[in-house]
Amino acid sequence: MADPTVITIRTPGLVLPDPDASRETYTRAERVSVATLSLVAAKALRLVSTNRQRHKIVLLDEAWFFLKSAQGRALLNRVIRLGRAFNATVLVATQRVADLGDLADLFGVCLLFGQETGAEARAGLVQVGLDGEAGLAYRLLEFRQGRCLMRDLDGRVGEVQFDLVSPELLAALDTTPGGRAE
Repeated sequence: MADPTVITIRTPGLVLPDPDASRETYTRAERVSVATLSLVAAKALRLVSTNRQRHKIVLLDEAWFFLKSAQGRALLNRVIRLGRAFNATVLVATQRVADLGDLADLFGVCLLFGQETGAEARAGLVQVGLDGEAGLAYRLLEFRQGRCLMRDLDGRVGEVQFDLVSPELLAALDTTPGGRAE
């Protein structure tokens, strides 16, 4: 059987423990969730570490979920570091730059889309290597519908507009609350 071109792993219902909680205090649901996350990590690492000639993409949407636990942060750290060595691009999407913490330095390219608060906008600007200047932070509050700042691998930052030519694809990717027809 040929290798599938897309593998999706969904993990609804996981309840990860607080990062500061000791293992002895985990609830049954937290223990099962940590074990499940370990299996997901093993599968992701196996997929990333095979066939260096084939480029792989690992997309972790709503990464805050992984970033809020020690186990999830360890998974991301390992996948990102191994990804570079095994010809894989790791895409991490989160709504708050602060979620990344010390892992932020592992990302070469950063896309900073519209922000909801001035504090988040300033933090995002610092993340992409800018000083958090108020005028630019204000502009980030107005960015919508595919407009973002992008920091490239050489550290250059510029404004980018993504326009999807397919309305169906745009509808499928839309995560705006109330944005999709129910």
